[in-house]
Amino acid sequence: MVKNDTVPVPRIEETISKRKMAPMAEDALGAAISEKIREYGELDSEVFKEPMIYAKRGQVREVVKVKFSTKSPKGSWILFFDRNTGSLIEERDMLWTVNGKGKVFIPNPVVTLDRDDLKDLADSFQTVFSKAYKTVVLKEVDRDGFLTGPYVDTGNTENRATSPSLEFNYARDDERFEEVMAYYHIDSVQRYIQSLGFRDGKGILAQAVKVNANGSLLDQSWYDPNTGKKDITYGSGGVDDGEDAEVIVHEYGHALMDAIIPGFGQSGEAEAIGEGFSDYLAGSFYEKYKKPARKVKLAEWDAKGYSEAGEECLRRLDSQKHYPDEMESDCHANGEIWSACLWKVRKLLGRKKADTVILESGFYLNQYPDFKDGAEAILQAEKNLYGGKKNKGLTKIFKDRGIL
Repeated sequence: MVKNDTVPVPRIEETISKRKMAPMAEDALGAAISEKIREYGELDSEVFKEPMIYAKRGQVREVVKVKFSTKSPKGSWILFFDRNTGSLIEERDMLWTVNGKGKVFIPNPVVTLDRDDLKDLADSFQTVFSKAYKTVVLKEVDRDGFLTGPYVDTGNTENRATSPSLEFNYARDDERFEEVMAYYHIDSVQRYIQSLGFRDGKGILAQAVKVNANGSLLDQSWYDPNTGKKDITYGSGGVDDGEDAEVIVHEYGHALMDAIIPGFGQSGEAEAIGEGFSDYLAGSFYEKYKKPARKVKLAEWDAKGYSEAGEECLRRLDSQKHYPDEMESDCHANGEIWSACLWKVRKLLGRKKADTVILESGFYLNQYPDFKDGAEAILQAEKNLYGGKKNKGLTKIFKDRGIL
């Protein structure tokens, strides 16, 4: 058997000559490559670079092949950078790891199917949901066939899922479905947070959080910050909370805040900040999957899937409530004031910068901040990370809301 993936020299010369862009300067290309490598984590080797011709599926271009290993997270990488633009065109992780597969909702069937008439009907099998399932990779699961990985451990779940083949393909009428949902979505959010620069010594909860995917018959989920626990429980009353990724990520948001500031939330406004942050985290992470009318709505499936008339959504990110005159006794309701501010921060800074600034600002708070403390922390974080170029706009957001 012969495999030949070479390209004739005349074709290479012809193709390369048609490219109009001049190659990047060496220092600019080197800076672009170095910046990208930093996203992969702490290095565990030298960085090796080699100029070459990239030929794959009809593409022929000049590239720089880069090889290196990382310690945390562990990886052995080969990257290919376009010589003309400095852009990354392919990555390969050569480290042998074990990945599984499973079916999930991203984030929930109301969003995916764009339908408001779906009903839970006691977890019954319904063909209408068939197009809402997505097959995904479950990264670095336990080789023994359990949903345990570097950032999630579903070991608290009774009758937990196990699969020697690492295939976890369940429908919503199977209780193991919520376990797969919890694993995939928490793992995905943690990896995204690390991509923003919160890794290694700056990591936020970069370790396995214990999860009980069906731990209560109540229509309620929670993160328990008590010493020795620090785990998440999802309820199955009404629509199973584990069927809506925005509920899953909301509870993980509380775990993140507790990891940044152990014991966070020991005042009324601190509780509201925690609720607002967790709502924002879920909304920001899944915004790209939603049509415009749904982008500011949170957990629509969890809220509206009841047999009787349900709510439009659990909460919104565009509340017009003003501080302090429209504060209530409920921290979730007050959290809508905070999440609405964060949503405007996102609009001003863009998703990546806003998520980074908001997470960074958590490190500047104590266990019992008020809204003013939270706003000032965001201003300081933007100044520290990006030079304060948007401080004027950020200040206006919080002044308009009555916080500053």
